[in-house]
Amino acid sequence: MKNFYVPLADRTITLLPITKEHIQEMRKLSSDSDVWTWYTEDLTLPDALEAWMTKRLEETEKGEKMTYTVQLNETGEIIGSSSYGHIDWTEGGIEIGWTWLGKKYIGSGINKHMKFLMLNHAFETMGIERLELRTDEVNVRSRKAMEKIGAKYDGTLRNHRFTQGGKRRNTVVYSIIKSEWEGIKSSIFKEF
Repeated sequence: MKNFYVPLADRTITLLPITKEHIQEMRKLSSDSDVWTWYTEDLTLPDALEAWMTKRLEETEKGEKMTYTVQLNETGEIIGSSSYGHIDWTEGGIEIGWTWLGKKYIGSGINKHMKFLMLNHAFETMGIERLELRTDEVNVRSRKAMEKIGAKYDGTLRNHRFTQGGKRRNTVVYSIIKSEWEGIKSSIFKEF
């Protein structure tokens, strides 16, 4: 796995493997509660963000996740994070998720850059056959974003997991399979 956990970059952003050194920069972004509306955890408190990052580092060490920070090339600032998870090398499956951006970057087009880099890396370098994306059933913005990048709705996992405040959510699952990638890349991501 470590051979695949490398920086990914295009003209706008660089996805960097997460390190403890990113904590201070990410704290600046985490204080806005609007960022965490749909996230399963509320990371507005500095201790919560540090615990979240420590968990991501541990999961990466165990080979369970590969978490990236999102760096804006123009300024060098860290503006968010995204991860590969539920990695199944035997079946060639992976999930992209645990994604968040600082409030001023939500809706800016940065997410499309992130997804292109991660999809391209998964299908063309890692040899992935099936890639999943998941979100809360009622998170319409996220669902539309998944559909805009060519992901197809697979179904709903009812009463799937806890969200903030101990409430249970239904999780919708979308996917892209390897045979669809070239068509998606040449149409939806043609400018990349």
